[in-house]
Amino acid sequence: MSSENPILNSPYDEPKLHYATDADGSLNYSDIRKGRRIFAPDMLAMPSRQGPQGSIFEVNDFAAEYGTHIINLCRKEIGKWREEKYSNTTRVTKELLLFWFENPERHATKQLFFAQREAVETAIWLNEVAEKSNAGQNILNKIREGQQTVSEDTTDQLPRIAYKMATGSGKTVVMACFILYHYFNRQEYRNDTRFADYFLIVAPGVTIRDRLGVLFVDTKTKNPADVQDYYHVRSLVPQNMEHRLENLNARLVITNYHTFEPKTLKGNKRSPFDGKVDLEGNKIDTGNLEDFSQVIKRTLSKFKSGNRLLVMNDEAHHCYLPKSKGKTSDNEEADENQRAAVWFTGLKELSRKFKLQNIYDLSATPYYLTGSGYTPYSLFPWVVSDFGLIEAIESGLVKIPFLPESDNTQELSMPVLRNLYEHVKDELPRKGQRKQKSEAAKEGQKIKEQPPHLPSLVKAALDQFYGHYVEYYNGVRKNQEQKTNIFSSPPVFILVCNNTSVSKEVYKYIAGYEYLDDKEQLVTVSGAKELFSNYDHVTKKPFKKPPTLLIDSDALDNSDQINDDFKKIFSSEIEEFKKDYARLHGQGSAERITEAEILREVVNTVGKQNKLGSHIRCVVSVSMLTEGWDANTVTHIMGLRAFGSQLLCEQVAGRALRRMNYFLQGYDKEGNPTEDKRKIVVYKFPPEYAHIIGVPFKMFKGGKSETPPQPVDLTHITALPERQGKMEIEFPNVVGYRIENYDGEIKYDFSNIENYEIRGDITPIETQMASAFSAEEIQIKIQSVLEKRDQEVVFWLTKELIKFHFSDDEGSPNFQKFNKLKSIVTEWYDKKVILLNIQDQRYKRLLFFEDPKTVVDRIAMGINPHINTTEHVRPVFNYYNKFSSTKYVNGNTTKEVYATQKSHVNYVVMDSYWEGIAAKTLEELPQVISYVKNQFLGFAIPYVKDGKDRQYFTDFIVQCKGKDGTIKNLMIEISGFSKDKAEKKWFVENRWIPAVNALKDKYEYPEWHFIEIANVISNIKNQLIEKISSI
Repeated sequence: MSSENPILNSPYDEPKLHYATDADGSLNYSDIRKGRRIFAPDMLAMPSRQGPQGSIFEVNDFAAEYGTHIINLCRKEIGKWREEKYSNTTRVTKELLLFWFENPERHATKQLFFAQREAVETAIWLNEVAEKSNAGQNILNKIREGQQTVSEDTTDQLPRIAYKMATGSGKTVVMACFILYHYFNRQEYRNDTRFADYFLIVAPGVTIRDRLGVLFVDTKTKNPADVQDYYHVRSLVPQNMEHRLENLNARLVITNYHTFEPKTLKGNKRSPFDGKVDLEGNKIDTGNLEDFSQVIKRTLSKFKSGNRLLVMNDEAHHCYLPKSKGKTSDNEEADENQRAAVWFTGLKELSRKFKLQNIYDLSATPYYLTGSGYTPYSLFPWVVSDFGLIEAIESGLVKIPFLPESDNTQELSMPVLRNLYEHVKDELPRKGQRKQKSEAAKEGQKIKEQPPHLPSLVKAALDQFYGHYVEYYNGVRKNQEQKTNIFSSPPVFILVCNNTSVSKEVYKYIAGYEYLDDKEQLVTVSGAKELFSNYDHVTKKPFKKPPTLLIDSDALDNSDQINDDFKKIFSSEIEEFKKDYARLHGQGSAERITEAEILREVVNTVGKQNKLGSHIRCVVSVSMLTEGWDANTVTHIMGLRAFGSQLLCEQVAGRALRRMNYFLQGYDKEGNPTEDKRKIVVYKFPPEYAHIIGVPFKMFKGGKSETPPQPVDLTHITALPERQGKMEIEFPNVVGYRIENYDGEIKYDFSNIENYEIRGDITPIETQMASAFSAEEIQIKIQSVLEKRDQEVVFWLTKELIKFHFSDDEGSPNFQKFNKLKSIVTEWYDKKVILLNIQDQRYKRLLFFEDPKTVVDRIAMGINPHINTTEHVRPVFNYYNKFSSTKYVNGNTTKEVYATQKSHVNYVVMDSYWEGIAAKTLEELPQVISYVKNQFLGFAIPYVKDGKDRQYFTDFIVQCKGKDGTIKNLMIEISGFSKDKAEKKWFVENRWIPAVNALKDKYEYPEWHFIEIANVISNIKNQLIEKISSI
């Protein structure tokens, strides 16, 4: 078996292979066993790797011990029944089962996964067949015993049966099958008490409730191709039964458990004494709450009491009878015991009003929680089928998770990025936004928007993980993973935070923010991560379709994200949403949609083309995305919150595990993909991957690193050695400018100042991520600071130094001291910044992640300032390489190219047609000795805009003969300054050229000049001749 694709099985067949698994669920990816893995109740849901010593025993060796578990018993009996083609059922049942699962005419894309099939078969077998055999009676008895563990009170022993299905394995389709099975049988056999009259689906919240709207029959859409309900979309209804479907909606209610909470009666329904004052002046509160008959009338008004009712609980782990009066510790935001009690009590009361024969529980994690009063993480004892995460991964139903496995720190127990929150929690704000605002309001103050303040470790973690996201965004994929194309949606990055204050800080850092300065002028700060920034890094204007979304309770209640501009830009998507909303909630309802509901729709449609959320690349949330959110484009999740349990870890990680594509690939007997049908032995899904940090799953060991895929259809751009002697062009590597001061000095002495330590022992600069299903690993590294130059960090610190320590009484910075201070900062940076546990000196640039005031306060301790106003421009060269050359050009491009004759480099990369015309003209001009397009050259002119250090890349460098016959260097701008034109031109003419030319004699290089070709390219030859003859 090839290790290229770690997926072992077809998603449509019962698993035939599994990775060898020890008793606690650790996998050995190099040992593939035949047959299906037996169910073991103590196995961890999130798979991990076996250690280097492996395990002597494999879980299937314990078949005698685990074989009597109800799940394994059901698998055995239902397997036999499946081979018998569903004997001992009604005609309708058999017709449905054969139509769903044994239908050779069913289209490949409409097949049901085996995970769905097993759950549906199990429910039907238990309802119709089990009682007819001794083995079935034994299983039914075990189910009843499990139901009785809830309480000795028989009214608490609800007829619950649970189906454990991994996230992404298709629970909604299973519910649709459950409904159709009961509905069509009841239509045919009205007096058969095994089949329900009505259907109630209960969800944990409005997000899931609305998503389950696909279980209502779409009776309003006229075009069959546009029908939205799952019965038609998934082809679940035989043609001869189609005519019976239209009455289903009258027998179906989908609600969230909150409707079971009795409401306070108001108006004429209240007690006449309620709200009045008694003789002692106390307000009378009769506690006028609905009784449950009123709750049922409000919730299930179209159902007749006393009839047979089938209840389906989605995310059913939220529904149980608490045995403890305390709170659960699994979820900080909610008391699970309290809401579980509301949900359970509602079902219990329903059992008094209806014939409640079955309650079908569906969940990926049907476990009891810590503090519930039951054994923590023990499986509900009425779970009868299990298609868990490990099997779902082995069958390709979900993405393969990669987790941090090791790093370069001194952390012994777990990689830092696996348990990030524990390392930074003391540096994060503890109060949510609401609490901060309320406390400020009490003091008559208003919270002013401050720059984001995040721990340096969080910035370092973001840098590593974002760098990997950028590779994914740019199309880099693992072996056999499907490549991107023009129809691919952008990958989605999720950050799950501890509270609304933390989420706001993270959001401001990566996406940018606005604030009012001391003069009440609006100032915009772009996000630190370019692909996530909601503001243009150059113009500072907000993007029309911002890529990053902040979503939490505060954002929903006080959202300024859904403003008039948003509604205008997304008018077509909003109209489409309103049509869907009206279909679910009736005509007229769409006009009452709130902004919070629109924002919720943005969240629910992340990554879905032509929907409100299609443009989103990053979602910053608190707790709203832990379940019920089914975006399938999530590839990266970063946790920055406490995880009270492995259950919560699984739920958060589950948000990244839904597959993007469901196209089968043929594989030969060696496990290699092939299109040759003669060689295909199995069809499987190609692997997809999810990457998760900050979610503290169990530690596991690693294997070998992966080889990245080779680029395809690229043109290689490189310097030609045979042309170097005549056509090489050298240029200075200028990273900044200094202003020399002559009539005054700023003195400094750092000899008595403590070193500034960068703690590589606690901050990982590289982290290995691994999966339990293959030897592949990926390495994520801190990248952005290495892409900067040392002088950029110095530049930034000097600016912050002036801001905090060299400004006048009114706060105006004395930028005339900039360059002298910059050299002082450079001295401090070179001599006083010390790396601990890191050898590579480039990582001094990690200062960029530190709090700037903390750093410059340390620098200021060694400085004694003096005023000096005499200025002379000089270049600040790259610390390591003062000069560079065309000989280092090397890269690949997918753009069109122009072959050269007079250039050291083989091609000119054509960003537009103009570059090609310019190259042709330069080839023809006799004054031109050589030229190069500034692509893969690294030639940049530093300039400053809005206090930020930026780089301008001119289009061409030309070496030519001037009017005096000497060699000159000429920079050419062809396409025009697209952004920051005034700043770029000023820095070229007033900083770079005078600074570089001031040292031309010292370093013996040609004089530099600059020309901008006017807006039309048609006169380029004359403009160049005129310029060259003037220099």
